[in-house]
Amino acid sequence: MHSLFAAEEREAKLSRLGDPLESLSQHVDFAALAGALDRALPRPHRYFGGRPAYPTELIVRLLVIQQLFNLSDEQLEYQALDRSSFQRFLGLKTSGKVPDRNTVWTFREKLVQAGLGASLFEEVNRQLQTHGYLAR
Repeated sequence: MHSLFAAEEREAKLSRLGDPLESLSQHVDFAALAGALDRALPRPHRYFGGRPAYPTELIVRLLVIQQLFNLSDEQLEYQALDRSSFQRFLGLKTSGKVPDRNTVWTFREKLVQAGLGASLFEEVNRQLQTHGYLAR
């Protein structure tokens, strides 16, 4: 049976069943995390030419998914393209542009070199604990 509202019905059901990524979005301020990272680790501006950078918040969300689900860079790229729950969490349901494995790797390396990698995940855990959650 075909439905014009199949995607909306599926998402509503996922929400009712308790999508853990939806809870994560509600309890972690990813925009604030991205803002803090942008201040600590500025990214190149568009006026230098080249392809525009992906939003920092998107990359942070990808890194959190990667950590939570123990995914390699290759699997992260694949799952972000394939899994609708990941696309919903990442805000990519209607986008064909998903960061590739090299983009994620490069961003993570810059975080590590700046000594910010561990603090990112510590802050995510701190925010979750504030709401009574424990990330696994």
